[in-house]
Amino acid sequence: MRTITGNIKILTDEDYANKTLQFILCDKYGNKLSALDVSGQIATKKTIQTDATGNFSITLYETEESEIPMFYKMVFVDNDDIEDIKLFIQSGINSIDFLKLLFPMPKLQMFYENVNMKIEFKEIVFDIFERFFVDENIFINNDENNLIQEFIKYADNTRDSEIMEKLDQYLATIGV
Repeated sequence: MRTITGNIKILTDEDYANKTLQFILCDKYGNKLSALDVSGQIATKKTIQTDATGNFSITLYETEESEIPMFYKMVFVDNDDIEDIKLFIQSGINSIDFLKLLFPMPKLQMFYENVNMKIEFKEIVFDIFERFFVDENIFINNDENNLIQEFIKYADNTRDSEIMEKLDQYLATIGV
């Protein structure tokens, strides 16, 4: 579960105080999921209200960790003029602004593995970043390009990702 925060002021020029927001867990087609996880901990629909300044905070399931493609639909109950927003919840322990969750993370597991509860990056990561940092944007496949693009988003502080944080630490240790 991850805490999602945000402020809806940027989405509306109307009164943003005490607005009702619904977060609906959906499958990849946008249909509401009706099942809970095995332990019954995942609510498929949660409703909250913003405070007087438009801020909100809610704890949601980390959809990016699921085997099944899913997302949360953020619905503005009090304002039909604002379109629903898809949120792809990444794993992490820190709270995260909802604006950083608008796009799904690409699947990057091919570049690392978990060994004894520790992330270890594969040798190819060094080669990819070595090419990138010497301005040779030659990528063998789209996955390599996705890795670079996600790292850039993390470095620009537009994406919060524990994997990218660990990758940053790894790159610092190998001198790339």
